[in-house]
Amino acid sequence: MEQLDGLLKQITEAKTVNELNKIHRDVAYRLRNVIERDVIASLSRALSNVHDALVRKAIMLAEEETKRAEVGTPPDKWCWYVMGSLGRGEPTIWTDQDNGILFDCPLGQEGECYAFIQYLAKIGTSFLVEIGYPYCLGNVMATNRRWSQSVRDWEEQMSMYIHHHFPNDIRFLFIAMDMRPIYGAHELVYNGKKKLIEQLSNHSLLLKRMGEHVMFPYVPLGWFGNFQLERWGRYSGCLHLKQSGYVQLVNAVKFLSCVGNISVMTTWERIEWIGRQSLLPVALVEQVQDALVTCVYFRLKYSLEATGDYVPFSILNTSERARLKQTMKVAKKLQRVVMRQVRG
Repeated sequence: MEQLDGLLKQITEAKTVNELNKIHRDVAYRLRNVIERDVIASLSRALSNVHDALVRKAIMLAEEETKRAEVGTPPDKWCWYVMGSLGRGEPTIWTDQDNGILFDCPLGQEGECYAFIQYLAKIGTSFLVEIGYPYCLGNVMATNRRWSQSVRDWEEQMSMYIHHHFPNDIRFLFIAMDMRPIYGAHELVYNGKKKLIEQLSNHSLLLKRMGEHVMFPYVPLGWFGNFQLERWGRYSGCLHLKQSGYVQLVNAVKFLSCVGNISVMTTWERIEWIGRQSLLPVALVEQVQDALVTCVYFRLKYSLEATGDYVPFSILNTSERARLKQTMKVAKKLQRVVMRQVRG
């Protein structure tokens, strides 16, 4: 997108975290008046590339700082990865952190390597905050040992989630499915994610539990097509955009990706491969693609507003309400498809 032209070069040439912060703010300024639904797919890809470059440069600076501090021993291979909307390739302009680190080293050196990785995680996440990526309130970050591990420990942890499949285990597996490498030895994340999806696709009981997870939260659309708005508190009269079809679509697509052993990185790619494998009827695949475009459009547009994911229903025009309602109907339809698969 021409509105973002030149930013990647600026990011590459940046020397400090402060410069990266100014570029991040410039992104918001440039896109304030150009977010249109007709170009949202290409705009989202361009924005994702800018976020990737910002995060990558921040971690490069953090790596330099960690090496200067001489803490621990750098692993033979390590990779900083992102998850959440950044991992799925549909970020908003302002987004919080969802990240982690995978590393590989000889067994006898793991202690020293963990020391390096933990310091890197602390510096890297703090740099990202300075750039404009707030800490994750759910602590899904590289500073949390759950998300920064050696390949050996990570595989053991994933195996535990797969075989125990308690509710939190299911939630962590859904989060891990969004892993996408940003900086370092990308093959660690590619291989780890591919192996994880293969394991999920071959575990019928776990797939059933994951399918049950997709049923929630409910799409806030009543039996007669009426929007179910927030009734109380500061967001009374608002819709929560993230939970008004978007989360339900994303999780259903993740579930179907497990069914089809599809380990591609983004939601856009997942939907394409779900269509190729005929896991959904062609007409429904097209509806899901269109619904995702609408979700990304609304979340991008209103990420510039103070309300964030909460949007006053009164400010939506007739066309926007119609598109949003159609998207919510598709999300409910997709949930029903998953329910039928889970129930056999």
